Amino acid sequence: MKIYIASSWKNQKAVITLAEYLERYGFEVDAFCRSNDKRYVFHWSELVDNEDDLANYDAIDMLADPRTQRAFKEDSKWLNWSDCVIMLMPCGRSSHLEGGYGKGQGKLLYIYGAFPKGEFDVMYGFADGLFRTEEIDKLVGILLDVA
Repeated sequence: MKIYIASSWKNQKAVITLAEYLERYGFEVDAFCRSNDKRYVFHWSELVDNEDDLANYDAIDMLADPRTQRAFKEDSKWLNWSDCVIMLMPCGRSSHLEGGYGKGQGKLLYIYGAFPKGEFDVMYGFADGLFRTEEIDKLVGILLDVA
């Protein structure tokens, strides 16, 4: 099974840890923040020197930049390649769009990680399963069953 991990750069270490854990079980995993000979990795620092300067961009300006266009095409390629999307929580708008796109394309969608009290969305009901951080073995078991 080919798995796309959707998450935030703030979770970079957790994304890589999850990818490596899943790979030990034989899954092929794309982690957006892990560069290799097959994947281009985009980071905001290609656009600005200071993260606060991102406030000078809106969505239209950002998407007009050739670097973000390349990043979109790269992430889309890997999302289309996958059989399954795992949204590693907490994550932002982009990850939620990736999860929704994947589910809409008929891919499996699992949401995994921290679920703080008071933060929820009824649309998570679209997911094939939700798993708290301590339930990683349960998630892997299900992935192995459906693979």
